[in-house]
Amino acid sequence: MNQQKQMQLVLLFTLNELGGGGHRRHVLQYINDSCYWFKNDQNDKIRSSRNENVWRNNFSYERQHLKEFGYMKNCTDGTWEITEDGKNQLALMVEEAKKLKLDAHICFTPVFFQKIFSVQISAEVEQEQCLIEHISQTGNNSADKLIYLSNEPQPIGAILNPSTQHRNYLRSYSVSIQALKRAGHLCEIEPTHRSFLRRNSTTLYMEPHHLIPMSFTDYFGVNLDREQNVFSLCSNCHNQIHYGLKEDVQWMVSKLFLSREFEINSIIGRHISIGELYWIYGVL
Repeated sequence: MNQQKQMQLVLLFTLNELGGGGHRRHVLQYINDSCYWFKNDQNDKIRSSRNENVWRNNFSYERQHLKEFGYMKNCTDGTWEITEDGKNQLALMVEEAKKLKLDAHICFTPVFFQKIFSVQISAEVEQEQCLIEHISQTGNNSADKLIYLSNEPQPIGAILNPSTQHRNYLRSYSVSIQALKRAGHLCEIEPTHRSFLRRNSTTLYMEPHHLIPMSFTDYFGVNLDREQNVFSLCSNCHNQIHYGLKEDVQWMVSKLFLSREFEINSIIGRHISIGELYWIYGVL
């Protein structure tokens, strides 16, 4: 996906996010304030002939192309609007963008990259809560024998709601239960973190956390619902790694990854760096 297509993706995505469109000035300001593009009002030069930042002028130029393709309406009052064909094209471009690798020439920001996974990420948090609730209700026996773990990549697993545009991959209860057992039902950020006895069980309450989020399954092209990728966290640490300060999240991600670096690299079939994980978590 070249820079021109990336710009078109950002523009169509923004129009869709704004409910279908808006005035040119509002659309471009939204892109700027949302930090979607690598150039913005603070780091780009002014085009003297129009007294406007070059990046804004470039987006206007791509708007002309999108109009020609039928992906934007031909409005003459300064309004930019996406068409139904544009929405269909947006869905295709989003899927293409998800497969981009870090060594590609990416011009949209990590913030935007995370945003195109936003629906999946929201669904992932919801699935995560369902998983935690299921484990709490059913309980588990910590004396059960742990199964053998194969450090080999596995094919992508089952898809939730395959009829929709969004691919939300299912997670296995047994995988998370085994991961909690593997950690001895202690927090893998700090084993001394306090918790309480889980209902219907004799083990401490801990929550399973996929270090590489399930929403990035298509990005890596392998099954991420593996015990090697699931960590046992206390409730506070689990919330902190999702919503905490940048520096704290960086430290937590690094600690977990370095404790299983070989295993995680093995199951995804390639090396992943700390920087790539920071990028995934939006804490670069």
